[in-house]
Amino acid sequence: MNKKGLLLIIVLFVTLLFIAGCETLSLNTKYDYLVLVNKYSKLPNDWEPNVRLVTTKNAWKEDIQVEEKAYEKYKELKEALKEEGVTIELDSAYRSVEEQQNLWDEWSKDPEKGIEYVKKYVAVPGYSEHHTGLAIDICLKKDGKLVYDNDDMIADRETFAKIHKKLADYGFILRYLEGRDEITGYAYEPWHLRYIDNVEIAKEIMKKDITFEEYLDSIKDVKGTESAAKYQIMKYMKSYLEESYGDKITDSRYNVTKVYTVEEEKKDPTLKNIKFGEKDIAFTIEYDLKPAKEELVNDIAATAGVYDSDTGWIKNYSGVGVLRYDKKKKNYYIDNFGTSF
Repeated sequence: MNKKGLLLIIVLFVTLLFIAGCETLSLNTKYDYLVLVNKYSKLPNDWEPNVRLVTTKNAWKEDIQVEEKAYEKYKELKEALKEEGVTIELDSAYRSVEEQQNLWDEWSKDPEKGIEYVKKYVAVPGYSEHHTGLAIDICLKKDGKLVYDNDDMIADRETFAKIHKKLADYGFILRYLEGRDEITGYAYEPWHLRYIDNVEIAKEIMKKDITFEEYLDSIKDVKGTESAAKYQIMKYMKSYLEESYGDKITDSRYNVTKVYTVEEEKKDPTLKNIKFGEKDIAFTIEYDLKPAKEELVNDIAATAGVYDSDTGWIKNYSGVGVLRYDKKKKNYYIDNFGTSF
């Protein structure tokens, strides 16, 4: 074999190794498709660096990004709907936390709207499901024209009934159901679809006509199911803050920073002296509170954290707790240590 042939083989071998390495890296990058992001549950801190996005065009030929598996299944859904005489197009999908912050800032500057209006229609940065890349907003195409006005789409129940009927077959669910504002935090949005990468779970959610939150709440054995565990923690914290502070605070945000696995519970020196039940889960949490009135700041700060005069929030408070399961009552509650909640 001459030197040229040997060199060519080496180049091909190295190239194949590189390609194989890239594929392995992609396959080993895992994240939870059942991640919960809503008005009270923050995007995990390690999500944005790891989410796999593809770039495509929306209905207006603008560049948008979608999580790769969600995009592939969206295309399959779109083709299936064409056979039903329904044409859908992408409106929006992934939005970074930074982009959400810019959106929040822009809306907040409008003197006619005010902060309460902004909070009603714009998610707090870090708390938008669009950060995941798994949420997509669609619009319709009828007789060659785009139908994208919210009111027009809400009124077109017949078309969206056909769309919603197909969602679960491709791992999607309808995220914001009609009349479930108290649960999801948002009004009915027939165009807002969420990919969960599990057809069976998607079918269960759609068949039962329940929200994603209600599905997570139905999982009573949350050991090893991080999203369900986070939901139970979030649910308890919301109830606790409402009962403890009532109208003393105008808003709250909390972030479950870590949920311990069984092995981590056994190894962590902070947790080694705690007796865990079959369903008990250790977690760390941080949360911010906003006092309703200036004179209540010290009262709340003494209990819940450090007041930041620049932002008007009590913030940077964190602690470790244990989500315990009450076998008699068949529900979860929180025990804590090293915290004040």
